[in-house]
Amino acid sequence: MKINDTLRIVIVGHVDHGKSTLIGRLFYDTGSLPEERYREIEATCRAQGRAFEFAYLMDALEEEREHNITIDTAQTFFRTSLRSYIIIDAPGHKEFLKNMITGAAAADAAILLVDGAEGVREQTRRHAYMLSLLGLRQVVVAVNKLDLVGFRRDRFEEVEEEIRGFLLSVGLVPAHVIPISAREGDHIVTPSERMAWYSGPTLVGALDSFIPARELSGLPLRFPVQDIYVGDGKRVYVGRVESGCLRTGSLAVFSPSGKKAVVRSVEKWKQADLAEASAGECVGVTFTEELFVERGEVLSDEGEAPPAAQEISASLFWLGNDPLRLSSRYVLKLATAEVEAVLSVITERIDSSTLEVIERHASRVENLEVANVTFTLQHPIAADTFEENPGLGRFVVEVGEFVAGGGIVRKVLTDRLGRGTRVVRLHARMMTEPDGNFIDLTREAGPVEFEVSPGFVTRLGEGEVVAIRLCTADQLEKIARLAYGYGLGMTFRRGPEGDRVVLFREGSVVQATAEEEFPII
Repeated sequence: MKINDTLRIVIVGHVDHGKSTLIGRLFYDTGSLPEERYREIEATCRAQGRAFEFAYLMDALEEEREHNITIDTAQTFFRTSLRSYIIIDAPGHKEFLKNMITGAAAADAAILLVDGAEGVREQTRRHAYMLSLLGLRQVVVAVNKLDLVGFRRDRFEEVEEEIRGFLLSVGLVPAHVIPISAREGDHIVTPSERMAWYSGPTLVGALDSFIPARELSGLPLRFPVQDIYVGDGKRVYVGRVESGCLRTGSLAVFSPSGKKAVVRSVEKWKQADLAEASAGECVGVTFTEELFVERGEVLSDEGEAPPAAQEISASLFWLGNDPLRLSSRYVLKLATAEVEAVLSVITERIDSSTLEVIERHASRVENLEVANVTFTLQHPIAADTFEENPGLGRFVVEVGEFVAGGGIVRKVLTDRLGRGTRVVRLHARMMTEPDGNFIDLTREAGPVEFEVSPGFVTRLGEGEVVAIRLCTADQLEKIARLAYGYGLGMTFRRGPEGDRVVLFREGSVVQATAEEEFPII
């Protein structure tokens, strides 16, 4: 089975709405379940004194069988008469939502599963929002367990109306809303006589109508370097082709370093001379010139390199137990790159189940909330917007080596400083006079950006204040952004001596170490 011939499907929905049962039924009804696997599941059920359940097909761990829940995102294959599928079972429990992010990130389309008896639940809405957040537009809704409500048409139509309304509010229009019973097999592969009132496609028929969301091989080349092997007198750069086509003899460029080289060979295990490698293939690459680049660099064709991001604006789903806090430092991972990042802006925080904007220009994001944010990176990394190239448009945020959030890149800022912009280091310009600290910016008529040191912030945290004389309205805006980003108080007034801002900080402050670099704001 070739990767490019398959369609990746993620199945999401509220816990106990029947995802694992649906997957088991899909495997069984399409003839994709090996006989030995069926016998293993049967034996497990007998040992536990249970009736046979299709859900056990995906419960590969003993722990999962004992608790009768699916824990890890599971990927496996099934085939219809049209093509092959990779199907991803994404868990429904809140504590397993991070697995859903990982699973849905690789999907071309989605099945949103809703219990016809219970209707749309909190997790249903959260998962629907995440599908929208991850850019999945090919969605089919399966209204399951209609056997529990007597296969009633009126109940199906009630649930259909509710879920269609919510999906529309997050920008999703389902291709089909299909009444099914995963346990009984109704409308999975063949039409159901018990729901003859429904005239649309079966679930498998709906899946077969989907096409790959984007043909990754038609996008620009993106080859993130995962590792470098040295041996036999050569350096081999290994990784996975995320998009595009990597060809022997092509002139390539590494980002963000900008180093260039000609591809000498594209290699796989025991295949040393490949002409090319397409999206989804894991390969090693050698070059005609000796290069020294690190993990995290991204190889692309010359003229089609990804931006070297210094800031990224993103939509993010937060899973951390502790809030995501403004001005705090986090580890951001995008493809194989890892970088320390400061959360510089929280444009808005959103309730992921109701889509209500909780707060604009916030100082924190709480567990299971969505937010539109901006991260300032300690050093540049290669990144694309999700719309331009999904392979380099997704990221996760780690706290203490645990994934605490994930999202997609909406905007990449490559240069925080425009042409002719001066960087003014406020700590270097501060003068101490008898009546207090003072900074004079009245001679800075051109475009400026401000930089502060850890000591500057610490002094304000210890109770000092600083008065700043301004020259332009742009300076006032930049000072206000700086104050907001560092949690400082600010007053502004006009007088005979011109416009003046006073910066101060009330309450305690986390002490910054002298070695830390603070971003330009």
